[in-house]
Amino acid sequence: MYKIVALVGKSGSGKDRILRELCADGQYHEIISNTTRPIRENEIDGVNYHYLTNEEFARKKANGEMLETADFREWHYGTSYDNLNEDKINIGVYNPTGYISLLENKNVEVLGIMVKCSDKERVLRQLNREERPDVDEIIRRYSTDKVDFQYMWSYLNDKDNLNQSFVMNDKGADINEVCATINELVKKWLDSSSKE
Repeated sequence: MYKIVALVGKSGSGKDRILRELCADGQYHEIISNTTRPIRENEIDGVNYHYLTNEEFARKKANGEMLETADFREWHYGTSYDNLNEDKINIGVYNPTGYISLLENKNVEVLGIMVKCSDKERVLRQLNREERPDVDEIIRRYSTDKVDFQYMWSYLNDKDNLNQSFVMNDKGADINEVCATINELVKKWLDSSSKE
């Protein structure tokens, strides 16, 4: 059974940076998701995402190659089984819909790490991420996050026995401390699942 650590947080909460730091030493297998959205400035195919056409994505989904999929705006996102490693702890960034899909999949064990950050800091990070940020897109993502995360919390409130924890990654947070906290949470999760 695949083991997945799902980093879940609103846009600009720092999930991608945490992911890069955690994967730097090879302890985790980084899940590189598939998407049909256009590649952004400074992104690299096969590093940030596997950028697929709508037809390629639909074919993978129809062939049962996708562990989870989510639609966001007119774009598709998803994790394919060939992006997972059975011998390591897989770790990836997920939106609420993708996270819920993982929780409903019987082929995986999931530890959800909710990355928290103030709204002000999230917006500032998004504005400073690119030289010419698309402010309309940042505002749209901010508004969408409110709805998506409200839905996710409603869904999670009805569930028992979730493996889920929170970390703060606000302004001034030490990335090494954030990662150390996550590593400790993963260790506890693995220890408890090995006793079951």
